[in-house]
Amino acid sequence: MNTDQAERIRIAGHLALIPVGVLAVFFILYVAESVFKPTILALTLGVVLSPLSDFWERLGLPRGISALISLVFTLIVIMVLAALLLPVAERVVASWPAIMAETRDAVVQFQSMIQGIESAGEQVERAIGNAAQAGENAAQGGGDLGIPTTADALFLAPTVLGQSITFAGILFFFLLTRVEIYAWLAQHLSPESMELETARRLRQAEREVARYFLTIAIVNLGFGICVTIAMTLLEVPAPLLWGTATFLLNFVLYLGPAVVFFALLLTGLVAFEGSYAVVPALVFLSFNMIEAQFVTPSAIGRTMKLNPALVFFALVFFLWLWGPIGGFVSIPLLLWGLTLAKEITATRRDVQKLAGNPKMDIEEARQS
Repeated sequence: MNTDQAERIRIAGHLALIPVGVLAVFFILYVAESVFKPTILALTLGVVLSPLSDFWERLGLPRGISALISLVFTLIVIMVLAALLLPVAERVVASWPAIMAETRDAVVQFQSMIQGIESAGEQVERAIGNAAQAGENAAQGGGDLGIPTTADALFLAPTVLGQSITFAGILFFFLLTRVEIYAWLAQHLSPESMELETARRLRQAEREVARYFLTIAIVNLGFGICVTIAMTLLEVPAPLLWGTATFLLNFVLYLGPAVVFFALLLTGLVAFEGSYAVVPALVFLSFNMIEAQFVTPSAIGRTMKLNPALVFFALVFFLWLWGPIGGFVSIPLLLWGLTLAKEITATRRDVQKLAGNPKMDIEEARQS
């Protein structure tokens, strides 16, 4: 066997190990969900909250106090949002039989408009009638809806408490030591002459992700305010809660707005009569189209634009992996990874330029 054949075999062996390694990583992330889910969420929020910690430090506060203030602020926001959304869950549970009944009537009316499929219409009515009866039984007995009982809550309490402690601890220590983390990464990713430049690039990636998330948060806040005002004018029940749900779920691209749309459609069927029942959902859809097609692209600019196919793949994958939390962290995590890859590639390119021209300094390599 000559040298070229041995080299090709070695390269083929390395390439064959790549899918095995990727599958192993995915399997570990899935199996150790209780550890990795709060950890990744904490790291993502840590990157997003980094400008806030920098602001406290610029005011002269020690880094530990700045990290603690940012952590407390995050926990307060989470508790406030949970308190706002709790009535929504209670209302859905209480209204579930009525929602199923209205859905059954809507399907039956739709089927009655189509000639020649009376038997199919009867089957649909009978099937949905059974679902409505199951919804009534679940509302009364807490069975088919999967509503947690007191025993379920007690059983899940240690897991939730452990994940909450993991989340708070990782978030605090990341905010406290992120400068040292970037310095350690720079030390292992670049030669000694480029360590400071690599650390600067890593912090630049952090700032880009934070700026993207802040921009999206401002857009979502405006979207939520518009939905709240519109639902108030349309006399939809609990307009503030619809605005809050819009603000939160719009962070989950594509699927979040779809959830709000269908929820408003069901609410309209329950709360209103006739064709007016679809108006709240159509108004929301109009706002969403304006936000997605004009407002958000103008706000984030072309430099931070992501490939839609890549965004959708990341969203679906992390939703499958970790549920709603995965959908929330998917886009910031994707942007963080792409930005880090771009900065690391730029660093390696500068290292090659410096190696080819020893007289060139770091600033010249970066600008060339």
